[in-house]
Amino acid sequence: MNKNLFIRSRLNPILKPDPKHDWESLKLYNPGVIYCGGRYHLFYRSVNGGKHWKSAIGYAVSDDGENFQRYDGPLLLGDEEGEKRGLEDPRITKIGDIFYMVYGAYDGITPRLSIAISRDLKKWNKYGPAFCDWSFEKAGGVYIEFNEKGEPFIRSRDVEWSKSGGIFPEKINGGFLMLFGEQRIWFAASDNGIKWTGDQKPFLTPRKGDYFDNVFVEMGPPPIKTKKGWLVLYHGVNRKNCYQIGVLLLDAKNPRKILYRSDKPVFSPRESYETYGIVDVLPIGLKEEEKMTKKN
Repeated sequence: MNKNLFIRSRLNPILKPDPKHDWESLKLYNPGVIYCGGRYHLFYRSVNGGKHWKSAIGYAVSDDGENFQRYDGPLLLGDEEGEKRGLEDPRITKIGDIFYMVYGAYDGITPRLSIAISRDLKKWNKYGPAFCDWSFEKAGGVYIEFNEKGEPFIRSRDVEWSKSGGIFPEKINGGFLMLFGEQRIWFAASDNGIKWTGDQKPFLTPRKGDYFDNVFVEMGPPPIKTKKGWLVLYHGVNRKNCYQIGVLLLDAKNPRKILYRSDKPVFSPRESYETYGIVDVLPIGLKEEEKMTKKN
């Protein structure tokens, strides 16, 4: 499979930190995108400058997916005890008339997946943590970090440590379904899309051998339904600490069944803005487009 399946925008990077706004002056990254009403709605994680950094969620819109106009102020701020260091990594799914945002609430020690709901993409109601009793290590999680020599090692994470959730854009067998997780990827189920029950065994784990995802894996944007099944993008990290994007195809009726997993990455870092500084290549937003063909 093509190692660079996607075409980079010639305008990259399409958004940058803005020194005029302290709340987004240091970093701007890990966005989630949804296409609705003929426009691209982008929700991004921002970080302010200074010693006591804190993340917020910003909002920008575009007609073409490249030229974005962003709102002056943050869309969502961390104002609860479990959000002392802010809100991270939003992903958006629409089911019926409701938009569901899955984001990470960070208290400075542990990130926890949380849920917010909106009907217009501008006004959001936060409902707090998605899980009430889920533990990373008890559910089979293994947390890998890299030391100063660039060598991977295991660090204990005997807490919830839930990140990176993508909700399926339709109910399956009468309920909500989500893929989530950093280091490993799990399934979670819900009756209402707000409170979730996470699996106790990972669905996707790193592979042994010379693979692009042989150290850890992390969930990308919400799955997209295709004629051949559910298309899922995730990123994998290898022993060189290189982030690259892989693809899964899941059975349409039984998403827990993997029909295909790419042996090679479909997108890899190449440009200077992807290879220098503190950077990752992460799959965050997908848009399903219908193309019309004209018969001769």
